[in-house]
Amino acid sequence: MTIEDDLADAMAAHVADVQAGPGLGGAVRRGHRARVTRLRVAGAAIVTAAVAVTVPVMLNPGEPADSGQNQVVMRNDVTVPDVTGRRATEAAKALHDAGLKAALTGMRSDNGLVGTQEPAAGKVVVWGSTVTLDVQLPPAPTPQALGDLGDGREFGGIRLTYLPDGLEWGKWSKDDVVGPGKSYTTSFRKPGLQQADYAVQVIVAHGASADVLYDFRPERQTKTADLGGRPARLSGDGDSGAAGGPVTPTVTWKLRKDLAVKLLIGPEYAKEIDAMSELRKIAKGVRPVR
Repeated sequence: MTIEDDLADAMAAHVADVQAGPGLGGAVRRGHRARVTRLRVAGAAIVTAAVAVTVPVMLNPGEPADSGQNQVVMRNDVTVPDVTGRRATEAAKALHDAGLKAALTGMRSDNGLVGTQEPAAGKVVVWGSTVTLDVQLPPAPTPQALGDLGDGREFGGIRLTYLPDGLEWGKWSKDDVVGPGKSYTTSFRKPGLQQADYAVQVIVAHGASADVLYDFRPERQTKTADLGGRPARLSGDGDSGAAGGPVTPTVTWKLRKDLAVKLLIGPEYAKEIDAMSELRKIAKGVRPVR
């Protein structure tokens, strides 16, 4: 029996889960060649101890303990998680928890968001590998189309001097809503309701858009009323009701030749108030500001 046979027996009995480097047998053979026959059993024990000593402590899997021929390499594969869209600190922790490292590029901001990652999510890599994260600043909140309107009563070139009690601004606005010229809209609601549950909506149109807004006539737009000496189109059904939908009492008029205003009462709110009377009050309280 040779020293290699002893080595195989010792490894099978004591360290069956460790792979020896390719040069280990030769090193042991050279050190014990003169005493192979006489110390065969003892040599097997010595070899076993030598193999155990050469097993490195793997503190960082994926990084060899030394660069010699007799090193033992232990590798575990990891699937890279998807951390795009997450904050940089959260992404780095997720990678660390998965056994990977994070390298930040780009804005390198803790509050930044991960735009891209390399390797990509789903790739299989060695445990301890580095994933490069391109960090971008989060997008700024989209401002209201008309900026900060305060209580919302002054916008688009008009001011509302009257609204029914208990209403608040819906904290939104939009421009370019009708015709080729400038136009704006916003709404007011009862506290606690969503934007869609408006109580009063206001549309303001300038220039060519004023003509488009004023001349729009649903089939059931039935009455022309006087509004402070100006003609107004008044409907108990409104645009939606004329189309067979919920009733939305509506009034449309021109404050001046190039400025038109449209007021709508929301379907649910219209059930709670004298909608036509309130429409007239709101309309009479509208003033141009430029």
